[in-house]
Amino acid sequence: MSTDILTLKTPGEVADAAADPPAVIDSIPLYSDFFKSPEQYQRIHVHMVGVRPKDPKDEQAGLFATGYFGYRSFFRHVNPFAVVETYGANTGSTDYFAIGKHKFLPHFTDSTPVWDSKSLVIGRKGSENTAGIKFTISDNDKPIFECKLPAADFPAIGEGWKEIVYTPENSGSVQDVEFVYRVKITDCKDKILSKSELANFLVSTKSLSYSEEVIKGAVKTENALVQCWTHKKPSSKAVLWVLGRNDCFMHPHVGKTLFTDKGYDLYVLNYSADGMCRKRGWVEDALFNSHNSHGDFDLYLDQVEGTINLMKTKKYGKVLGYAHSTGGPVLINYLMKRGDADFDGFMFNSPFLDWSADAVGSELEEFVIEHLDIATSANLMQNDSKLGKTETPEELKETPLKYLNEEIVLNAWSSKLWSQYYFDFRCRPLYSVPMTPGFAKGINTVHNTLLKMQKDKKFVTLKPMVCITSRADDTLTASETLTRIDIVGPARYEIELHYNAHDVFLSEDEDDVRMAVEMARVWMDSKGFE
Repeated sequence: MSTDILTLKTPGEVADAAADPPAVIDSIPLYSDFFKSPEQYQRIHVHMVGVRPKDPKDEQAGLFATGYFGYRSFFRHVNPFAVVETYGANTGSTDYFAIGKHKFLPHFTDSTPVWDSKSLVIGRKGSENTAGIKFTISDNDKPIFECKLPAADFPAIGEGWKEIVYTPENSGSVQDVEFVYRVKITDCKDKILSKSELANFLVSTKSLSYSEEVIKGAVKTENALVQCWTHKKPSSKAVLWVLGRNDCFMHPHVGKTLFTDKGYDLYVLNYSADGMCRKRGWVEDALFNSHNSHGDFDLYLDQVEGTINLMKTKKYGKVLGYAHSTGGPVLINYLMKRGDADFDGFMFNSPFLDWSADAVGSELEEFVIEHLDIATSANLMQNDSKLGKTETPEELKETPLKYLNEEIVLNAWSSKLWSQYYFDFRCRPLYSVPMTPGFAKGINTVHNTLLKMQKDKKFVTLKPMVCITSRADDTLTASETLTRIDIVGPARYEIELHYNAHDVFLSEDEDDVRMAVEMARVWMDSKGFE
């Protein structure tokens, strides 16, 4: 292990601690405005509640499927979804950069469907730009009803939630119901995590020393990096934090509140091709961010062990393991192969323990992904094949964005996240990254090993752990996550939140983030990790 240290020493020296999106976006004014002039934009938070009878006692009220001639069909219930989108002359949202559009799927799909979900859309300020938002409620792509909320009826920025009740006209598919939703507005120039807050956490302070240690691999692309926050007054406890796929440490609000303020030293493992590795020049192809060229998560074993050995130089009395999403299989694979002796407990934030059919597209696509080892063994594809690569939109064919030898397409989901939580573009991609068979095979091997342990009635660890996830997870299925965590060990606590994002600490509503942090803190305190 060799040392390669960021030279920043004080909170005032933040020149390289965080970087804005690259100049390549300047060739497209829409992108440049969004990322460099956030004061032009506002976030429109939407809490989709559901459809209810105007008269609670009316058992005939509801939404109903219709046949070919517009009459009610009695063969099935409606299978609805809702789309909310901005409308106006210059909203800042397009088909290829759909920051002003979101699709909601309901939790319950009877004649009075319940969404009870939160999300947001983003639009330019001013009714001359964003005239309002439109909701379209559809049944299998067939519109049932639409409604609009003009910008003049938005609550003021920072005012809080405003409930709206809309009554659609009765028709063959709508009878005596109300559509209920809530809206609040926040300013895009105000972030939950600002650039300065992130930068000021990536430096040494009076009480903490910040450094970065390199764990060298067989080749440059297999290097890993450990971010280290250590107390200048020796600490007796530490946490090893393992990132998710296409992730980076952008969590001062978590690292500080749960760990460093409680006296923990914090070690964040940026395993090869993830996190800060691209910033260091170890990822030479933009679309290989988080790629695993071996097709085996054993690649990360020495990287985890190297981080643990680094921590052992401090002689801690208590060590907590923390992992988010793909970091879960990375850490669990280490525990299965090399044991849990170096840890006293674990915190899993939406660990990736099963593929989600909804996230990958369908149950068929989930089946194919789970069996990619067959395709690679038959030489039908290689570990480094780029599955589902996003092609440059027709509108940008003449001026494509190029970065690290590849055309990239900015991702609206990542960009909306960036609007609330600042992160360094070099550490977490703002563009769409395809999956590779190498990554998928590595995940599948860990999943299959866990399932075999379950069949053999074995477990990974007896140490205390908490799994915190959310019903609103748009990457994994929370119920599957909570079922699979049972295999890891019997001393588990399970927390299912309602509205939080896949990373429960990077949710769209700051109140939900605070709740997640507090729930994690309560578990830590109750298990002696205070």
